Amino acid sequence: MKLGRTGFQRWFVALLMLSLLLTTTHQGEAEAAKQETPAPQSTQITDIVIAGQPLNKKIKPLLIDGKLMVPLKPYAEAVGASYHWDAKQKQITLQKWAEPLILKERLRKNQHQLTFKVVGKDVYVPLRDVSLELGYTLEKTNTQIQIEPPIHGKLKEQLYEGDLVAAREAFIRLERHSVHPYIEVHRPNTELLSSVYMFPQGEALRYFTVNGDVLSLVEVKDGFPMVTYQGYVGAPFDNTFTMEYDPLELFLANKAKDQWGTYPKLNKPLIYEYTTGWGDSSTTYYGRITMDKKDELLGTTGDPVSGLRADAKQIMKTFKLPWESRTDVQQVVE
Repeated sequence: MKLGRTGFQRWFVALLMLSLLLTTTHQGEAEAAKQETPAPQSTQITDIVIAGQPLNKKIKPLLIDGKLMVPLKPYAEAVGASYHWDAKQKQITLQKWAEPLILKERLRKNQHQLTFKVVGKDVYVPLRDVSLELGYTLEKTNTQIQIEPPIHGKLKEQLYEGDLVAAREAFIRLERHSVHPYIEVHRPNTELLSSVYMFPQGEALRYFTVNGDVLSLVEVKDGFPMVTYQGYVGAPFDNTFTMEYDPLELFLANKAKDQWGTYPKLNKPLIYEYTTGWGDSSTTYYGRITMDKKDELLGTTGDPVSGLRADAKQIMKTFKLPWESRTDVQQVVE
């Protein structure tokens, strides 16, 4: 078949257009494949246990974008959190503590942002990420994930039944939570640092602590160390706060300012450890506050050990009175 010049040109243009069309089609398919969100996958994990209670067995977790996701409603109910799903803003607010937990739609610019996924009519949240943010721990076996509050297992046994000294030390180290907004702490214009811990005599499951000009009561609640009371015990109660005050006197006289929670009326003496100073130059005072609100100093780290009574030496080493025994079955506050 012979082609004239015009026919050849038409044939060449047709081949060129076909080649461009095929190339564009393949590129579009490749881009679509890259941007397409992987479909949710079922998982081998069939049992999720939260604080000892199995999550609704009818709820099946999904593996989405490499994360194990669970439906929002049953999860929030299991951890005791309220939630709000704002479909317009594409945002979820989980509220268990004073500071809400926010989950937003995935953004490429912020890979660390907590995200969610809508699957059908259900909203799914990442099990691990959200649980850790709320203060829980996770333990995984072949077919089960256990989500527990920080006080569980051996630590719970130690705090509730163990040695008084070890229990107090372990409790102090745990991160505290609160369902009420914390009071703003004011600090003096000095490099002087101080810390105050006060345990009711015979107790290890609750303590008072002073941070700056704020006194807090910390108690074990639902497996968490929770702040249940706060008040200002500095003077004056503003940014000009200085160290010229006695926080224990103000607290015991119920003269703390801007209190929230129920003022705890003590029914037993307080054992205290008060540290103040600069680094290596700090001094720690040990003693107790008696029922008639008197400060009974038993010793300090600055005193020669040989010059102290035996009971003073004991409390300095262990933060425990020699005659103390655990009485946690009794109530510390009324």
